[in-house]
Amino acid sequence: MRHIMRSRKRLALACAMLPLLLALSALSGCSSRRITFIYPDEEVNLALVGSRTPSVYIDTVSDLRPLVQRQGEGHFFGITFPKDQAWEAPATRIYAEALTQDLEQTGLVELVPLASQADYLLSADLLSFTCRLERSPSSYLLTGLIGGAAGAALGGDSSHRVKLGVAMAVGGIMAIPVPTNHRAEAEVRLTLRDRRGEIVWQKACLGEVSDRTYITPTARPDQELVNRNLTRAVKRANACLVGQLRQVMGDRAVPAAPDSAAAR
Repeated sequence: MRHIMRSRKRLALACAMLPLLLALSALSGCSSRRITFIYPDEEVNLALVGSRTPSVYIDTVSDLRPLVQRQGEGHFFGITFPKDQAWEAPATRIYAEALTQDLEQTGLVELVPLASQADYLLSADLLSFTCRLERSPSSYLLTGLIGGAAGAALGGDSSHRVKLGVAMAVGGIMAIPVPTNHRAEAEVRLTLRDRRGEIVWQKACLGEVSDRTYITPTARPDQELVNRNLTRAVKRANACLVGQLRQVMGDRAVPAAPDSAAAR
């Protein structure tokens, strides 16, 4: 009889520790994955009607982000991510590709491969490109109390109830999803120069996306959050910038040649 009781206690303790072990295993498995930036397609026609399409060369993209965004920081309660080492490609290249895609899909300008072929040079300063995840410490206390109460209820004698309660409290903290706030932001400054190198336009825009979901403390769904929110933040920043750029291009537009206008 005692042997059966001991076996049940060991089984209960193993079940209590299983969520913790699985969560830690998932956490360690996610740490080695590189994050990709899957930017959504969105075609919007912003072509200048009756005017010659200006040619633009995308020049440098400078990284002016704060150091905390490059290195990443925090655990559990507040996390700034992804750090530079987590990205599959440099942040400047990621943004350059996103900007190129948005400009091509609007038809506002014609992108050319050489600066000597361009009417304008367009450079970008990446001021912010990050995600922030925050959890309340009280949420950890609640999940710990839930796990501890369950362990105390399942335990046999007082000593076993304490041990099982502690084990299940830890398991509850690590395995029960808690309310988590997530914020993504992208801030970019674009500078447009003419053939002589003089600045004809400069504008900075900030794109922000805030979200709230339930995530376990050990889970790091960085790729999912980047796909869902940071991509939208970049899209909003670029929409602001391209809209302003269109106004400038319209003010400086050159009428299309008669044959090209007829072709349109």
